[in-house]
Amino acid sequence: MSVLLDVFLVFLKIGLFMFGGGYATIPLAHREIVESKMWLTDQEFLELLGISEMTPGPIAINTATYVGYKVAGIAGSILATLGTVLPAFLILLSIAIFVRPYLEYQIAKIIFRGISGAIIALIFVAFITISRTSLLRGDAGFNAPVLFIALLAVILLYFFKFHPIEVIIISAVLSLLSFYLLGI
Repeated sequence: MSVLLDVFLVFLKIGLFMFGGGYATIPLAHREIVESKMWLTDQEFLELLGISEMTPGPIAINTATYVGYKVAGIAGSILATLGTVLPAFLILLSIAIFVRPYLEYQIAKIIFRGISGAIIALIFVAFITISRTSLLRGDAGFNAPVLFIALLAVILLYFFKFHPIEVIIISAVLSLLSFYLLGI
């Protein structure tokens, strides 16, 4: 199979299961991009997620564009991005045409309630996937600065409603301080 077709099909698969937003696709994206295709390492994937969060646009699109470019140049970035958005476009178009008249029925509400439960699970698995790479130091145990920064970020985002960019900048500064002042 050609590299371009491979890139398109991988991101088509990721796009097909993109219910719940970009974070819900992290476990599948990790499995495909890091474990199966080995296009990125765990560390590169984690860094890509951080960069994708900081740049404008959906995280899934930013990730697809970068990985597609890294693997197959400009054509790869275009095909990866197209593969990511095509399923959502077709699903929404189908819903608008065929399902919309039935959305008020109780069965539709029950189905969407079940889907929301699966989305929560997907986001939790994404949390576990990212935590495994960034919070653990192999045999040395927890990475204390990262754990502290993660907890602080949750507090700032959830309780104080900080903007994600502000939290990312604060986290970067705290990481630099912990390294240069404390040596950790």
